Amino acid sequence: GLALALATSVAVAPNASAYDKYGAAAYADAWALGRNRAYPSFGSDCTNFVSQALVGGGFSMVGYPKSTTDDHNWWVAPHYWWWDWTYSWSSASHLRQFLIWHVPGGYSQGQASGSSASTWTPSSVVTGDVLFYDWGGGEGISHASMQVGWGTDPNSGWYGNYVDQHTTDRRHAFWSLRPYNSQMASTTTVYFMT
Repeated sequence: GLALALATSVAVAPNASAYDKYGAAAYADAWALGRNRAYPSFGSDCTNFVSQALVGGGFSMVGYPKSTTDDHNWWVAPHYWWWDWTYSWSSASHLRQFLIWHVPGGYSQGQASGSSASTWTPSSVVTGDVLFYDWGGGEGISHASMQVGWGTDPNSGWYGNYVDQHTTDRRHAFWSLRPYNSQMASTTTVYFMT
Protein backbone atom coordinates (compact mmCIF):
# COMPACT_ATOMS: atom_id res chain seq x y z
CA GLY A 1 0.00 0.00 0.00
CA LEU A 2 1.08 3.46 0.97
CA ALA A 3 4.35 2.39 2.65
CA LEU A 4 5.39 0.46 -0.45
CA ALA A 5 4.48 3.37 -2.76
CA LEU A 6 6.52 5.79 -0.63
CA ALA A 7 9.45 3.37 -0.41
CA THR A 8 9.36 3.02 -4.19
CA SER A 9 9.25 6.80 -4.69
CA VAL A 10 12.44 7.36 -2.69
CA ALA A 11 14.39 5.15 -5.07
CA VAL A 12 13.64 7.38 -8.06
CA ALA A 13 16.64 9.19 -9.52
CA PRO A 14 16.87 12.83 -8.45
CA ASN A 15 15.35 15.40 -10.77
CA ALA A 16 15.35 18.75 -8.99
CA SER A 17 14.73 20.55 -12.27
CA ALA A 18 11.14 19.18 -12.19
CA TYR A 19 10.43 21.19 -9.02
CA ASP A 20 7.09 22.99 -9.17
CA LYS A 21 7.17 25.81 -6.62
CA TYR A 22 3.42 26.32 -6.86
CA GLY A 23 2.83 22.63 -6.23
CA ALA A 24 5.05 22.83 -3.15
CA ALA A 25 3.17 25.89 -1.91
CA ALA A 26 -0.17 24.15 -2.52
CA TYR A 27 1.02 21.20 -0.44
CA ALA A 28 2.17 23.56 2.33
CA ASP A 29 -1.20 25.36 2.32
CA ALA A 30 -3.06 22.05 2.48
CA TRP A 31 -1.06 20.73 5.47
CA ALA A 32 0.02 23.86 7.37
CA LEU A 33 -2.53 23.26 10.10
CA GLY A 34 -2.51 19.46 10.04
CA ARG A 35 -0.39 16.35 9.62
CA ASN A 36 -0.18 14.12 6.55
CA ARG A 37 -0.20 10.55 7.87
CA ALA A 38 1.77 9.39 4.82
CA TYR A 39 4.85 10.80 6.60
CA PRO A 40 6.23 10.66 10.13
CA SER A 41 5.52 13.58 12.46
CA PHE A 42 8.01 15.10 14.91
CA GLY A 43 7.73 17.20 18.05
CA SER A 44 9.79 19.81 16.19
CA ASP A 45 8.18 19.31 12.80
CA CYS A 46 9.16 22.42 10.82
CA THR A 47 11.80 20.88 8.55
CA ASN A 48 9.88 17.63 8.09
CA PHE A 49 6.95 19.79 6.92
CA VAL A 50 9.11 21.79 4.48
CA SER A 51 10.67 18.57 3.17
CA GLN A 52 7.20 17.15 2.52
CA ALA A 53 6.22 20.34 0.68
CA LEU A 54 9.35 20.07 -1.49
CA VAL A 55 8.31 16.51 -2.42
CA GLY A 56 4.78 17.83 -3.01
CA GLY A 57 6.35 20.14 -5.57
CA GLY A 58 8.09 17.27 -7.33
CA PHE A 59 11.55 17.55 -5.76
CA SER A 60 12.82 13.96 -5.78
CA MET A 61 14.40 12.40 -2.72
CA VAL A 62 18.15 11.80 -3.06
CA GLY A 63 20.51 9.07 -1.88
CA TYR A 64 18.17 6.41 -0.48
CA PRO A 65 19.21 4.22 1.35
CA LYS A 66 22.62 5.85 1.84
CA SER A 67 23.86 7.53 5.01
CA THR A 68 21.34 9.36 7.14
CA THR A 69 24.03 11.78 8.37
CA ASP A 70 25.52 12.85 5.01
CA ASP A 71 23.88 16.10 3.88
CA HIS A 72 24.31 15.07 0.24
CA ASN A 73 21.38 12.70 0.92
CA TRP A 74 17.76 13.72 1.59
CA TRP A 75 15.06 11.11 2.07
CA VAL A 76 12.50 9.51 4.37
CA ALA A 77 11.37 5.89 4.14
CA PRO A 78 9.12 3.50 6.07
CA HIS A 79 10.66 0.36 7.60
CA TYR A 80 8.07 -2.07 8.91
CA TRP A 81 6.56 -0.18 11.87
CA TRP A 82 9.05 2.72 12.06
CA TRP A 83 10.61 5.34 9.77
CA ASP A 84 14.16 6.18 8.74
CA TRP A 85 15.17 9.64 7.51
CA THR A 86 18.23 11.75 6.87
CA TYR A 87 19.29 14.63 9.06
CA SER A 88 18.63 16.88 6.06
CA TRP A 89 15.00 15.71 5.99
CA SER A 90 14.35 16.70 9.61
CA SER A 91 16.88 19.39 10.64
CA ALA A 92 16.78 22.95 9.28
CA SER A 93 20.53 23.53 9.16
CA HIS A 94 21.09 20.18 7.43
CA LEU A 95 18.30 20.82 4.89
CA ARG A 96 19.85 24.19 4.03
CA GLN A 97 23.21 22.51 3.47
CA PHE A 98 21.60 19.82 1.31
CA LEU A 99 19.90 22.45 -0.85
CA ILE A 100 23.15 24.39 -1.27
CA TRP A 101 25.02 21.24 -2.33
CA HIS A 102 22.24 19.91 -4.53
CA VAL A 103 22.20 22.48 -7.32
CA PRO A 104 19.67 23.33 -8.61
CA GLY A 105 18.26 22.51 -5.19
CA GLY A 106 18.72 26.03 -3.95
CA TYR A 107 20.61 29.25 -4.17
CA SER A 108 21.21 31.51 -1.23
CA GLN A 109 19.47 34.81 -1.94
CA GLY A 110 20.62 36.76 1.08
CA GLN A 111 19.42 37.31 4.58
CA ALA A 112 17.68 39.77 6.87
CA SER A 113 18.65 40.47 10.45
CA GLY A 114 17.08 42.19 13.41
CA SER A 115 14.87 45.20 12.86
CA SER A 116 15.50 45.15 9.10
CA ALA A 117 13.20 42.12 8.96
CA SER A 118 10.36 43.86 10.74
CA THR A 119 8.43 45.65 8.02
CA TRP A 120 9.89 45.13 4.53
CA THR A 121 9.48 42.03 2.43
CA PRO A 122 12.23 40.42 0.35
CA SER A 123 11.65 40.76 -3.40
CA SER A 124 14.08 37.94 -4.19
CA VAL A 125 11.92 35.36 -2.38
CA VAL A 126 9.04 33.88 -4.35
CA THR A 127 6.34 31.26 -3.84
CA GLY A 128 7.83 27.83 -3.11
CA ASP A 129 11.11 29.17 -1.68
CA VAL A 130 12.42 28.03 1.71
CA LEU A 131 13.29 30.41 4.53
CA PHE A 132 15.64 29.42 7.35
CA TYR A 133 15.76 31.08 10.77
CA ASP A 134 18.55 31.53 13.30
CA TRP A 135 16.87 32.79 16.48
CA GLY A 136 20.21 34.04 17.82
CA GLY A 137 20.34 31.80 20.87
CA GLY A 138 23.57 30.08 19.86
CA GLU A 139 21.88 27.11 18.15
CA GLY A 140 22.45 28.33 14.58
CA ILE A 141 19.76 27.73 11.99
CA SER A 142 17.01 25.83 13.74
CA HIS A 143 13.74 26.62 11.93
CA ALA A 144 12.41 26.42 8.37
CA SER A 145 9.28 27.62 6.61
CA MET A 146 8.04 27.86 3.02
CA GLN A 147 6.87 30.99 1.26
CA VAL A 148 3.42 30.38 -0.17
CA GLY A 149 2.24 33.80 -1.30
CA TRP A 150 1.81 37.49 -0.74
CA GLY A 151 -0.88 39.25 1.22
CA THR A 152 -2.08 39.89 4.75
CA ASP A 153 -1.17 37.63 7.67
CA PRO A 154 -4.63 36.67 9.01
CA ASN A 155 -3.46 36.66 12.64
CA SER A 156 -1.27 39.78 12.81
CA GLY A 157 -2.54 41.93 9.95
CA TRP A 158 1.01 42.46 8.64
CA TYR A 159 1.23 42.68 4.85
CA GLY A 160 3.88 41.16 2.57
CA ASN A 161 5.35 37.76 1.74
CA TYR A 162 3.82 35.06 3.88
CA VAL A 163 4.88 31.55 4.84
CA ASP A 164 3.43 28.27 6.08
CA GLN A 165 5.17 26.35 8.84
CA HIS A 166 4.91 23.70 11.53
CA THR A 167 5.97 24.06 15.15
CA THR A 168 4.19 26.36 15.77
CA ASP A 169 1.69 25.51 13.02
CA ARG A 170 0.90 28.66 11.02
CA ARG A 171 -0.75 29.31 7.68
CA HIS A 172 0.04 32.57 5.87
CA ALA A 173 2.26 34.04 8.62
CA PHE A 174 4.30 37.17 7.81
CA TRP A 175 7.63 35.91 6.39
CA SER A 176 9.96 37.16 9.16
CA LEU A 177 7.69 35.81 11.90
CA ARG A 178 8.30 39.17 13.62
CA PRO A 179 4.68 39.43 14.83
CA TYR A 180 5.20 36.16 16.75
CA ASN A 181 8.73 36.69 18.06
CA SER A 182 9.24 39.56 20.49
CA GLN A 183 13.03 39.07 20.33
CA MET A 184 13.15 39.36 16.52
CA ALA A 185 14.45 42.91 16.44
CA SER A 186 17.60 42.04 18.34
CA THR A 187 18.42 38.41 17.68
CA THR A 188 16.94 36.68 14.61
CA THR A 189 18.50 36.24 11.17
CA VAL A 190 16.41 34.89 8.30
CA TYR A 191 18.16 33.25 5.32
CA PHE A 192 16.44 33.05 1.93
CA MET A 193 16.86 29.96 -0.24
CA THR A 194 15.45 30.09 -3.76
